[in-house]
Amino acid sequence: MKNKYKILMFHNMGLNENQVRDEFHIAEALQELGHETFINDESKLPEVDLVLAFNGNQVSPERIVKFKTMTKAPIWFWTFDNCDRRPAIYDIIKKVDLWLGEELGRKERFKQEKLPFYYFPNHAVNEKIFKPFDLPKIYDVSFSGTPYFQERTDMLKAIEEAGIDLHIFGNSSWEWKNKGFKNVHGPAFDSELAKVVSQSKIVVGISNTQCLGYWSIRPAQVMLCEGFMIDRYVLGMERELRDGCEYWNTHDELIEKIKYYLENDGERSAIAKRGYDIATTTLTNKSRCAELIRLLENYNKFNGEK
Repeated sequence: MKNKYKILMFHNMGLNENQVRDEFHIAEALQELGHETFINDESKLPEVDLVLAFNGNQVSPERIVKFKTMTKAPIWFWTFDNCDRRPAIYDIIKKVDLWLGEELGRKERFKQEKLPFYYFPNHAVNEKIFKPFDLPKIYDVSFSGTPYFQERTDMLKAIEEAGIDLHIFGNSSWEWKNKGFKNVHGPAFDSELAKVVSQSKIVVGISNTQCLGYWSIRPAQVMLCEGFMIDRYVLGMERELRDGCEYWNTHDELIEKIKYYLENDGERSAIAKRGYDIATTTLTNKSRCAELIRLLENYNKFNGEK
């Protein structure tokens, strides 16, 4: 019989740029696996089996120290972003029992700084939201995101300059237009993004760093929608995404692949189908949370039940 756990989660409650926060999907997945979750309720600290904190104003180094006086449960901190963009996060990491992070390429630095780093990425999404829709393919190439990274705008300008039909979805549409892009739409999140993917022949992507182990959650979202993704390659992608999407390294390679796959529907569809099969098996919140519980059980055995 499988153990059922009580898990206390500390995170922000509002929307994240008009989309449901990953933490809510994680809580739902844990509940579907039979576990009990509590949100931001310090009164539960004495009785829970795990404290799972996330980046946000609900968590600080001082609160972690306080939590440790109130619970015997391990306190873990799970981050989904490039932490070098917010160096203050490291002060929280130094106080927790385990840091579930993504920047595997910096593990030697983390080891030197004695940070409790454990590679545990959140490349997983809610399959009830990100799913295929039976819609006509009205966009040759689409992109969803913000205009705040130069490498991102450079990539998209290269696509437009190649004469390819590109459609951009995201917040700050006025800024995309100010940068000279033609087909700019408003933001598309959650189910609306799934519909855009289903309407696109190709979705392109680029993460904000090329650190081993860290990349955007977008490929998993696209794959679960049975969409076709061409994403900038980051070391380690093939471990999870495998051959369920295409990769690019230079703009010339990206343009060449876009043109090729626009002309070869059968190959594009076959890769999208493989991506869907991979994603529904290993890249859902439920599958990732099952891994989280296995980690908790092994952590307790290794460290001794508290």
